[in-house]
Amino acid sequence: MDCKAPHHARSRTFLLLAPLLAATLAGCQQGQPPTAARTLYLNGKIHTQDGQRQVAEAMVVSGGQFLYVGNRQGAEALSTPDTQVVDLQGKMVLPGLHDNHIHLLGTVALDMCDLDGKSVDLGELAAKVKSCLPRYAPKAGDWLVINQWSPYEGNAPTAAYKTVLAALDAAAPDNPVVLAGVDGHASAYNSRALAQATDKSGKQVGFTAATLAPGGLFASFKPYVDLDSGVIREGARSAIPSPDSGLLSARDEQAANQYRQILPAVSTLMASRGITSIQDACATDFIRDRLQEMEEKGLLNMRVTAATCFHEDDYSGKLDIGGHLAKASRVRDQFAGDPLIKADAVKIFLDGVLEGDPFSTPPFLPNAGMLTNYQTPHLAADQGGEQVTITANSEDAGSKGLVNYRAADLNRYVGALDKADFSIHMHSIGDRTTRMALDALEAARASNGDHGTPHTLAHLQVVHPDDQQRLGQLGLYLTFTYAWTNPQPEYDMLVTPFIQPTRKGQSLHEAMYDPKGYLKQALYPVASSRKAGAILVAGSDAPVDSRDPRPFANMAAGVNHAPQSGDDFRASQRITLDQMLDAYTINGARAVRQQAICGSIEAGKSADFIVLDRDLYQLVAAGKPEQIADTKVTRTVFRGQTVFSQ
Repeated sequence: MDCKAPHHARSRTFLLLAPLLAATLAGCQQGQPPTAARTLYLNGKIHTQDGQRQVAEAMVVSGGQFLYVGNRQGAEALSTPDTQVVDLQGKMVLPGLHDNHIHLLGTVALDMCDLDGKSVDLGELAAKVKSCLPRYAPKAGDWLVINQWSPYEGNAPTAAYKTVLAALDAAAPDNPVVLAGVDGHASAYNSRALAQATDKSGKQVGFTAATLAPGGLFASFKPYVDLDSGVIREGARSAIPSPDSGLLSARDEQAANQYRQILPAVSTLMASRGITSIQDACATDFIRDRLQEMEEKGLLNMRVTAATCFHEDDYSGKLDIGGHLAKASRVRDQFAGDPLIKADAVKIFLDGVLEGDPFSTPPFLPNAGMLTNYQTPHLAADQGGEQVTITANSEDAGSKGLVNYRAADLNRYVGALDKADFSIHMHSIGDRTTRMALDALEAARASNGDHGTPHTLAHLQVVHPDDQQRLGQLGLYLTFTYAWTNPQPEYDMLVTPFIQPTRKGQSLHEAMYDPKGYLKQALYPVASSRKAGAILVAGSDAPVDSRDPRPFANMAAGVNHAPQSGDDFRASQRITLDQMLDAYTINGARAVRQQAICGSIEAGKSADFIVLDRDLYQLVAAGKPEQIADTKVTRTVFRGQTVFSQ
């Protein structure tokens, strides 16, 4: 969300939660300590993900751990009179999956007006607003908050509404309205809401051309505010005092009660997707309290690395390194010894996003930190948004975007965190931002030495080829959301024309997928960074783009496709299934310092594993890797207990 995090509105798979809640939760209550009962699992294709990638046919679980992994004869030799036996019926088995960048409590919708990230035109948007008013904002002046709005898909003009602002104003003339974006970076407001922007003393002054002008009260927010569309990004949103159940800003008891209602569904969703370990990519005090409640109620059927973040500082220019270290250390100590939750990581938001609006006048620029200036593109869409043409040559926009920290400050911050043995998890979108992150990590290594603490960069949408090599030289962990790495024209037209020059009359497809363009070598460098020595892990960034963490859709998007697929723009950056499974299992465990506990199926490790309804390797061998996306988990076992089965 990334709030979060960058990104992206993309093609989505939205899954109903009702069938999940009806699924059988067999065995003991979720999250409870493991029992000593012994269980034999026989007749499986058990992909251990150990150092030799051994495939076993049987395993024995006792006391919440793998007692034995190997052949049937060896397993049966450990049977006792009260041993349970489970026939895996030849099914594929994997270690429990690791999602190394997720916002856990955002994976299930609250009881609020919600667009579910769906692509809607402005007429449909206005209708949704009108339908939500009676229930959620019945009186004039009441705020209407609408979650999971997609800033980057849909929003096509209609005859009645030319902009998001116009649609919101018409639908709710008497109520302030905010559309909270799926990416956590952008929201849209109507005129009543824009007028409520306040100064630091709480005085209402509003976002206007005057307050955003040079010398105006909100001049520093100018790059983030588009008065024509009502879209506001990043920290500028904090000036509007809308009621907030947003995951990273929720604080009060009312919000706590809202989130308590969804905790069982969150637990079930994660188990049904086979995810038994996560890194919550921005854990506030509020989020940690909810995680503890899940643990106390027996709902935490996963291990959690709660990455402490100081989101309120990220866009303010403030940096209290001593205060951050003290707070992060207190939180780490608070969870020392907890069997399921730890807090030995710190999240840093380095920049914003690469999506702009090429159809506004003038085009609304992206804000992620880039090495070269953005372009100002000139695109025009027909009435229905079906046909887009390039109407003039692009020009230098005179802006390289923003990085949230000065280089010297970032170097000091990263050095201090590394010295204190915190894993550092950095949101980095633009190529300049990633270069600054690498400079800071190199400086920390030079100052503190290499003491083996794993550090991670997340998203890495654009990375200069020179820096791809540096990612490997530093042995960094890279968290990609693989579903975002493939061409998606509706989304790509909001990014590529701002980075690569476009020419009048040039086809949009040619402009976006130029085989000689910079993005061909710099966009989501999955395979090239791995080849250089970086370590791949996986993160869904849910609820960004999709509430569902959809691990198998991400796997399908990232693995090698058949040569005849016709999609060669990203082919060189796809990876093998072996490498993808490593990212979701043993590499994921290493990234959060839990490889001695989980990440592979080996004797002595925690019995965290999943059973699948199909063999992923057979799909790849048959030239059908895209069908990996349809994979279902039939059983999830965590610490030896079945927490999901169907």
